[in-house]
Amino acid sequence: AMPSYPSRLIPPPARWQGQVAHVGVADYEPENGEVFMRLYYPTSNAPSRFSRAPLWVPNLHYAHGMAHFLVDFTDPKRTWWQKLLARAAYLAGYVSNTVFDTIPVSLDAPPMADKPMKLVVFSHGLAGTRNMYAALCSALASQGYLVAAVEHRDGSAAYTSVTQNGNVRHKPYVHTDGNFVWRREQIGTRVAELHAALRALGSTQQPKNVCPHGKFDISAFQGKIDTSSVIAIGHSFGGTTVLAATAKRATKKSISIKRVVLLDPWTAPFGPCVDGAEGKDHPLRLAAAANLPVFVMNSHGWGADLTHLYKHANATWVQAEVHGAKHQDFSDLPLRSPWLAKKIGMKGSVDAAKFFDLKLGLIDLFLEAVEGAESAEALGVATRELAAQYAGVRVDVKHRE
Repeated sequence: AMPSYPSRLIPPPARWQGQVAHVGVADYEPENGEVFMRLYYPTSNAPSRFSRAPLWVPNLHYAHGMAHFLVDFTDPKRTWWQKLLARAAYLAGYVSNTVFDTIPVSLDAPPMADKPMKLVVFSHGLAGTRNMYAALCSALASQGYLVAAVEHRDGSAAYTSVTQNGNVRHKPYVHTDGNFVWRREQIGTRVAELHAALRALGSTQQPKNVCPHGKFDISAFQGKIDTSSVIAIGHSFGGTTVLAATAKRATKKSISIKRVVLLDPWTAPFGPCVDGAEGKDHPLRLAAAANLPVFVMNSHGWGADLTHLYKHANATWVQAEVHGAKHQDFSDLPLRSPWLAKKIGMKGSVDAAKFFDLKLGLIDLFLEAVEGAESAEALGVATRELAAQYAGVRVDVKHRE
C-alpha cells in the first residue's frame, strides 16, 4: 500500500487488473552523448535483501542542488547564516537519505522478455532529476511500460553532470530570475533531448551505453521496445517541454509522440497566444495542430492557460483539476517527506496516497480510452466516475465537446 512508500513495491493504480511486475532501473547515456536518462522497466527480479537499492538522492551534489534551488546560494541578498543553515539542512537530509531513502527497484536487472514494452518518455520540472518522479515512473513500469526519465542538462535539473574524455563537468541548477528568453533556449535543449532519447530507444539496435557509472548492457532491450504509440509525460516545465516537442515537427529519423500527459504544465515561457494568422506558429497552436490526444491534470488554481490548445484541437482532450493539491504534489517529495513538504509549502491538503492513486488511475483510464478510440464525451464521463470513487477529493473535469 502507498503509505509504506518508499519501502515496498510501487503498485499500479487500484483500477488496473493486470499482473504486477517488479521494477528494474538502469542509467543510460547513448554513445552520441546527447541525452542522459534513467530507464524504469518491468523485471522478474525482486529487489534484493542483500544489496543496497538505489538512493533517491544519488549523491551529495544532488542534495546541494535541491537546496540551491530553494535558497539560491549565489544570491548576494542571502546572509551567511541563511546559507549556513541551508547547507546544514541539506547535509543532514543527505545523511538521512543514505540511511532510509531508497527506491524499491533492482538496479541493472534484466528486463522481462514476454512481450514488447510500450515506451514512455518523461520530462521533469524545474529542479527535478531522473528520480524526482520515481514513484510514478516505477508504477508505470510495474504495469509493463518502459519509462525513459530524462535528466535534462539545460540548467533546469537540481544537478546533473557531463563526462567528457574522463573529465566530469558539474551542472547545478541555474537561477534565471524570470528570464523567459533563457527559458525558451532551455526548451529548445530539452526538446532536442527528448527526441534524442526517442531516437536512441527507437533504433533497431540501441547505441552503446557510455554512462560512466552505468553497467547496464542496453542490448538487453533489443527487440523489446514498442514505439508504435509513444507516450510523453511532463510536469511543470516538463509539460512545457512535451508541448513544444509535439509542436516541433519530428525529423524522419525521430520516433513520433502519439499520446500526451501534462501535469500542471507551465505555459508562461511560451508568451501570450492570439487567434488568427498572427498566432499560428505559437507552440500551443502547433501542439493542437499535431492532433494528439491530451490528458491534463492540474492542481486547483494552477495558472496555465491552455485555452488555445483546447480551442484549436481536433483530437480528444480531457482536463482534471484537483482541489487541495499543490504543484509539487505531482512529485515524490510529499510521499517521501510529507512533514517537510508541508512546512515549506510544497504539499497541499489532499491525502498524498489518494492523490497518487488518482493520478495513476486517471492516466491509465486516459490511455485505455485512447487505445479503444472512445469519444471525448465518454472519456469525460468515465473520468468523473473514477474521480468520484476517491472520497474527500474534489475533482473538476472538463473535456472536448
